Amino acid sequence: MRHNFSWFGTIKRIRTVPILPILFVMAVFLPVFLCACDPQIITILIERNQKSVNISSPDGMTAADMQTGRRVLFPKGSSYRAEPAAGGVKIRGEMFGAMVRLIPEGKSVRVNGRAFRDSIILQNEASRLSAINEIGVESYLCGVLPKELSPSWDEEALKAQAVVSRTYIMANLGRFAKQGYDLTSCENSQVYGGLDCEQDSTSEAVRVTAGEVIKYRGGIARVYFHADAAGHTESPEFVWGSPDPPPYLKGRREPVRKDTPYSSWEYETSFEDLSRVFKKNGYKTGAIKRVVIKNKTPSGRVKNFMVYSASGKTEIKSGKFRTMLGGRNIKSTKINKIINGRKSVVFTGAGWGHGVGMSQWGAKELAEKGWDYKKILRLYFPGTGIAKY
Repeated sequence: MRHNFSWFGTIKRIRTVPILPILFVMAVFLPVFLCACDPQIITILIERNQKSVNISSPDGMTAADMQTGRRVLFPKGSSYRAEPAAGGVKIRGEMFGAMVRLIPEGKSVRVNGRAFRDSIILQNEASRLSAINEIGVESYLCGVLPKELSPSWDEEALKAQAVVSRTYIMANLGRFAKQGYDLTSCENSQVYGGLDCEQDSTSEAVRVTAGEVIKYRGGIARVYFHADAAGHTESPEFVWGSPDPPPYLKGRREPVRKDTPYSSWEYETSFEDLSRVFKKNGYKTGAIKRVVIKNKTPSGRVKNFMVYSASGKTEIKSGKFRTMLGGRNIKSTKINKIINGRKSVVFTGAGWGHGVGMSQWGAKELAEKGWDYKKILRLYFPGTGIAKY
């Protein structure tokens, strides 16, 4: 492309400007510019199946009908009720089509009291409202990290989490495309708290690793993380039945001491309650009398349980068993002992989470030992590399 100007002519017309005011403006507004220039925009479900939602913006907002393009400005300082009506969305008496985009005059929109950066889409689905946050990847991550681990942890652990979380996003774009968004804001994607939960330490970890993802053979790696592996990560085939998982996800030992808040836990439930849970999930066991470990995986986690009941014995995969009883009760399948009493059963175990990929508490300890985030990620995902997406 040819440019019709003279470099020397341009230089002659430049007017000198004091540099300190420019540096001040850059220092104040550069984070905003970075957020505005996020190269990848994603959509996150933040509310679903609502009869109505309350919306507001400290600087005012524009509601844009995504079908007709009609725009209505809603002034700052007030909260507005949005509700489904006649196949569309009604906000303070103004009718819009089935989808309306809320664009803040400043940096955020509040939805049911929670602030979110960038824009919000309200959608009428079968006379109920969904709210979807349209946001850049880097801005989104600033609202994820404080929800996934403690902002007080060592910066290298925070950086490792930033890269793993960003990789997870890029590998799962469009996971819920049929429903109209990329990811959810809860544990089946990544926990996302929006603007209100952002912390300086975690936002800095996002900034210094901006755009970095884990790659394998030139593509975005499939990565996972969990709270505590209790000294040994798990292979995905034993958790989700994944056939032929990539080599970097194979279970491996961690060079850690294992003394975490989850290095030992205990859960007790009555056989009566356990029988009720099995019935609710479609099992015809009748009264359960005993639970034992049938076999284990190479990492030391339970592979299958055997449940003895009035109707005989039932074999059940450990992942299914944990899901049925709740992941906050059976924190992991690394169960060391089961004690069957007359009326109840006690499970004693270690770790928290599915065990696949990066252990957050393991990363914390390694960072405290002086490992940088790249070395931590090489341990949990060997054979991979870090590059910009």
